[in-house]
Amino acid sequence: MADPQRSPKVNAHVQRLNRYLPFSAAHDQIYEEYQTGEDVLDLETEALGYAMRALGQGARCIILTGDAGHGKTHLCRRLLESFSGHRPEDARRILNSECDGKSLIPFSDPARPGGLRIHKDFSEIEPQEAAAFLESHFGDDRDPLVVCANEGRLRVIVNSSNAGPACLRIAELFRRSFSTGSTSDDGTVHIVNLNYQSVASGTIRGRQSLVRRTLQSWVGDGRRWGAGSCGSCSLSEHCPIRRNRTLLAEEGGPSELRMANIERLFATVERLGHVVTIREMLMLVAYFLTAGLQCEDVHRKGQTEGWQHENAFYNLLFRRPDRIPEDRLYKGIPTLAIFRRLDPGAIADRAVDELILNRGEAFEEGQIDLLFSLTIGGRARIVDAAAGIDDVGGSPQSRQELQRESEVIAVAVSALRRRAFFDDAGADVSIMSRLGFRHGEEFLSMLEGTLNPQERVRIKNTVVAGLHGAQGLRMSGTATTLYLVDPAFGRASSDAAIIARSIPTSFVRLLPARDAWADSGSTCRLIDSVDWIDRAVVVRIEEDGSAPEDLSLDMLSFECVTRMASGYISEDFYSHEVRRIRTYLGRLAEHGRAAGQISLFINGAIQSVSLDEGVIQVGGGNLNG
Repeated sequence: MADPQRSPKVNAHVQRLNRYLPFSAAHDQIYEEYQTGEDVLDLETEALGYAMRALGQGARCIILTGDAGHGKTHLCRRLLESFSGHRPEDARRILNSECDGKSLIPFSDPARPGGLRIHKDFSEIEPQEAAAFLESHFGDDRDPLVVCANEGRLRVIVNSSNAGPACLRIAELFRRSFSTGSTSDDGTVHIVNLNYQSVASGTIRGRQSLVRRTLQSWVGDGRRWGAGSCGSCSLSEHCPIRRNRTLLAEEGGPSELRMANIERLFATVERLGHVVTIREMLMLVAYFLTAGLQCEDVHRKGQTEGWQHENAFYNLLFRRPDRIPEDRLYKGIPTLAIFRRLDPGAIADRAVDELILNRGEAFEEGQIDLLFSLTIGGRARIVDAAAGIDDVGGSPQSRQELQRESEVIAVAVSALRRRAFFDDAGADVSIMSRLGFRHGEEFLSMLEGTLNPQERVRIKNTVVAGLHGAQGLRMSGTATTLYLVDPAFGRASSDAAIIARSIPTSFVRLLPARDAWADSGSTCRLIDSVDWIDRAVVVRIEEDGSAPEDLSLDMLSFECVTRMASGYISEDFYSHEVRRIRTYLGRLAEHGRAAGQISLFINGAIQSVSLDEGVIQVGGGNLNG
């Protein structure tokens, strides 16, 4: 029964969070230009520190590139504050009125000569005009220039008809940034590619990841959820928004664990090759905290139970609420479509399921996010799934009721598995296996450099066996040679293939991307210019006297290769990865073909073939020709 001294309240912070949602009518918080006062969430990024250091060391031009939403405009405002010394309100005014690249923005201190020129968005002008601007202002030695351009637009600009020496230099530097990981060749021109920026990178220079800082700012500030709003609201115990805040900020150790697992989930998405911008991260966090609900929506529900589970943060990440149209949700926040493919609620593990479904020992009873409404025989009842699913079943009297019971059980099972994922219930089961990655922990261990030599060799042997599997070769998982099938002939059958060349596995190295770029020799490194996270394991072939050949494997590609080591995989599911891997192996096979002798893979063994005085000899036997 509601306390007569309390009444439903409206939390202004919840209203503010809804303004970050792309399907909200008032979604101005998504854009830097419209953020004001207390609405501002200033996330200091490594890119800001890098730009400050570069300008301080005499950089003449800094190009900020990457997809829309990475915070390029935000970085410009922060440079006006941190480098030029302007107050936040003045920096916002300047950002909207004087950042056309031509206007000199003087320092706030009149005694400090010079200033800064900023072009906040090359998308606002035609590519030819942008190229002409670069050619005319690029060599200006008086005042440094900061330019913002989406990656696709930058490529068009530097290859347009007006491109000259300046654009050619930028294009070459941009190209080399991908192959060597360098951001500058001489310290005067820098390219900061924010598509390499991670929202889930671990602690860097004492700072936590962007997603962790966002969560702590939005749910950790007790004033926003205190006595003036949620603390005095008569419906707070029935509110899914308040429950999400409780799960992520008020349950001691478990709340910290849930935040860490949210961070791991974002990192997994990035390691699958998906770019998560800061804007999209803010939208996503606002969404799974509020479910797109306003306080008034909760007030209309009153004290009813059994509906809150749909709006629990761990369900919102993987399952769309029925009230939000699919096209609006997944077009507005595309990363949710990636999360949906990683749904731990769809993956059964015997140890976890025994704990949460049968024994019901993982969660306390009475939590509103684990209450489900079930109607059987015309009577609705609330079922608490915290005790397992034995009590979910009723006595259905018709096929329709049986179908309804089955649907509720399926929803409850998925919810319990998701909650168990974030709570680490059944912690002996790895996080990666709960997301469907059989070899995910090995991938992370390679990136983190925590393996001893024996473990590294074991994983390398698995990768080599997977590369054999991609070519149709079924060989020992401890082979000491990488065999390459001749791409001109391919496989004659599933039991025979022509081998173009062989490479000892001692020439094969597995490196995280950070180490693969370490040999470039540049002091201006991409990994220092953004909030960096290693997203790929690089397979490097290092033969004497030749340049190394690299194959970059993100988490999905690594999973593909390591699964191929043990046998059949679904080539439809891994089609892109399989084609890319075979192309790489074909390119390797074309280099350094052996002459005078042919090797065959026949019936699981390698045989040599030679022609001697008209006699074809195979593995010591002979066939008269």
